[in-house]
Order: sequence, then structure tokens, then C-alpha cells
Amino acid sequence: MLDEMRILALDLGPSWRGGQVQCLLVACELAAKGHDVSMGVRDGSPLARRAVAIGLDVLPLPVGSEASPRLLIRLARAVRRLRPDVLWAGDSRAHGAAVWSRASHGTPLAVHRRVVFPPGGGPLSRIKYARADLFIAVSRAARSALLSSGIPPGKVAVISDGLPSFAFVESPPLPAPPFRLVHAGAFDGRKGQAVVVDILARLLAEGLDVRVTFLGDGPARPRVEARARRLGVDGRCTFEGSVDDVAPRLAASHLLLLPSDVEAAPLVLLEAMAAGCPVLAHDVGGVGEVTCGTTNGWLVPSLDLDTWVTATRELLLDPSSREALVKAGRAASAGKTASFTAGHLEAELERVVRSS
Repeated sequence: MLDEMRILALDLGPSWRGGQVQCLLVACELAAKGHDVSMGVRDGSPLARRAVAIGLDVLPLPVGSEASPRLLIRLARAVRRLRPDVLWAGDSRAHGAAVWSRASHGTPLAVHRRVVFPPGGGPLSRIKYARADLFIAVSRAARSALLSSGIPPGKVAVISDGLPSFAFVESPPLPAPPFRLVHAGAFDGRKGQAVVVDILARLLAEGLDVRVTFLGDGPARPRVEARARRLGVDGRCTFEGSVDDVAPRLAASHLLLLPSDVEAAPLVLLEAMAAGCPVLAHDVGGVGEVTCGTTNGWLVPSLDLDTWVTATRELLLDPSSREALVKAGRAASAGKTASFTAGHLEAELERVVRSS
């Protein structure tokens, strides 16, 4: 292994989502391993504030599209000054900025890929993806999407996300009723919070004492809140917004619901397993890779509401099944640490540095 790499980690995400969480966790682990890590982040973003608070070397980058002239000029100057051995782009905006600023010319570029749809087929997209030396896919499903667009298999590595030590929570079994459901994720119109509200309404109509806590924020939140009021279940819903203490909130829940319509490898499933919260998720994208099929979670094959209501009811009323999922989930998540992820990423970054 190289004793030290100069790594410029780039993430231009405006919010605090799973990708930004992983970028910060892994950057810290790489720095702890002795590498010289700088972070190029969107000025004023939650990631920027957290990176500064931790003490990482932070390069604030102007707000704008991936082709914004101010952003590209600032990034190009930073690369000339820092002379990194490798660029590591954590999101699509950072990938584009690294290419269009010409920062990746002469410096290897590794790109994290967290989605299961293939890259666009336009000429600019083809240039953008051709300029990357390595893609880090968070799941085999994400890898398949890249390969389907013509990315050579040798340029794609699969590295799963990992958790910090405080994500692993031990807690006694929860009394019930009331049954406490939880959903964690951005309100982006894809994570299925409205489906959870519908499930809640059906279960309450059946006479079950159920409550739901929503963790996360985003543009679709007002619509979900309005739906809860319209169905008369808003008194059974708690909207906490974005929180840092996700693990204890998961540990205080009987069941995590994740009826997303698309997922590459949702980190919240791993977080729930580490916190001892059983999971019920839509079997889509890379979800089954995280749960190892139905070993560590129950999977629903569609977004059919009747099917979701039935599965949720069955799990809530079957404590032995929930306890079995807790035990299996804890065992499966035990080795999925941020240090483990950083070690694999370190090896892949070194590979592209040595081959450049």
C-alpha cells in the first residue's frame, strides 16, 4: 500500500443525505489511515459545516451547476494548488465539475455511483463518463446499470457503504402496543412516505394501535403531511425532519418501512439492522443485496397497498418473527463499518493512482 495519498474528495450535494453521510465518514477514515484528505464541498452545505466542525481540510466551492464557470475556475485552481494524487467524486455534480474544469486531466478520477439508472446517452454524458478512471458502485444493481451503458467491467468496483461505531445500538425488546413504525429518508417523491401514511390509515381502521415517525426532510414533505391530515391520521404521525441521532430513533421502533420506488443500496436498511429495528422494504434495485434476500428483512415484491398492509400487520403481530429479523440483522451488519468501506476504497484508489 502507498504510505500516503493526497486525496481530494468532492461532493457538491446541497443537502444531507446518505451519499454525503458516507463521503464524510469515509473521508475521516482515510485521513485516520494517514492519507492527506481535502474535501471540496458546496459552500454552506450541511456537509461543509460538518466537515469543518470535524477539522478536515475543507475547500468551499461556489453554488451552481456542474458547469458553472465560477465553480470550474475555483476547482481548477484548487487542483493546481493541492496537486492531489487522485480525485474522488461522491456525486454526479462533483463528477461533472471534475471533468469540465479539466481537473481530471492528468489526475485519476474515481466516481461513486449510488443510483440504478444508466448514465445518459447524449454526447456530453458520454464524454463525462469516459473521463472517469474508476466507478465505485454501492451495489451489484448499480454496477449493472453502469455496464448496461457500455462502461467496461474493469472500471467498476462494488463497495458497499459502512456505518460508524455509534450506529450499533443495543436495546431491550420494545413493549407493544402502541406499535411504533418508522420511515427514514428524504422527502423526494421516491421514498414512499405517502404509502406509509396509507398503511397507517388502514391499520388504524382495523383497530391496531399504531404510530409512525418520519425522519428526513425535502420538497415532498408538505404533500405527505397534507395527506395525513386528509386521512385523519396526522395525530398519529410525527415529522421529525432531518436528525443526527438516527440510531436511537430506529432502536425505539418496532419496524422500519421503506416502500421506495427505486433504490441502489439504501443505507437506512443497514442502519436499522445495526440498531435492532426489523425492516420491511420494497424489493427493488439493490435492496435485496442489503437484506441478503429475505434473511435480514422482509421484502415486498410490489407497491400494492393491500400487500403492504398485510405484511406490516403480520410482522407487528408476530414478535418472534421480528426478533428473528433483529438477530439476523445485527449479525449481518456487524462487519459493515465505515472503516471496512474505507479500506476497500483505499485499495481501489491506490490501484488507479499506480496505473495512471
